[in-house]
Amino acid sequence: MVGRIFTAMSAIAMVALSASPAAAQLYSYETPSGEVLITSERHPEYKLLEVLSEGPSSRRQARASSGTSASSSSTQASEEDAPEVSRAREQARRGLPGSFSEREAYFDDLIEEAALAYDLPFGFIKAVIRVESAFQPHVVSHAGAMGLMQLMPRTAESLGVTNAFDARQNVFGGAKFLRILIERYDGDINLILAAYNAGDVAVRRYDGIPYPQTREYVASVYYWYQIYSAQAETP
Repeated sequence: MVGRIFTAMSAIAMVALSASPAAAQLYSYETPSGEVLITSERHPEYKLLEVLSEGPSSRRQARASSGTSASSSSTQASEEDAPEVSRAREQARRGLPGSFSEREAYFDDLIEEAALAYDLPFGFIKAVIRVESAFQPHVVSHAGAMGLMQLMPRTAESLGVTNAFDARQNVFGGAKFLRILIERYDGDINLILAAYNAGDVAVRRYDGIPYPQTREYVASVYYWYQIYSAQAETP
């Protein structure tokens, strides 16, 4: 069942991707009926979507997420951090590779464990981590989301995560939450990711993907999901 959890992709996920992350670009456009579609086809009237390559950009860092998770992350400890939080963040930072390319592979064994435990595609979890935190277990967003999978405090608590800066707890907690959302939204990858990013309330209020930032988030995660899945299948 791993890798077959999603129903047929709805409009936003119908993307033709090239084999190279650097070569593929995603664009959005609105149909006469108001439906927002995502495509790799270039057109003067289409809007280029931001696809992350080295983790959160400065624009995303400056923009806090209002929902369940946050893809805008701060790598600096806040002055408001409690001593125990500062210690947990520092512990998470120790031994972490300095370069992005090294961090990108650093948690693969852990991600594989979580994927097997919750019957999720390895590439799906890894794509969420890339877009959420750029593989940095100590980051905290301006909205308060924590760790590799950027769990909000209340969400982390509900998932039994006692230390969101512990990589294992965070990844397993985030994978568990994705599994919950998969069941809740009947495998629709668009709604699963929208709820992870913007929260259930927003998805239900808008009856779909709620915000432009969330559309970018869904497209970015889906993009890297395809890339990581292809890499995992390569001998």
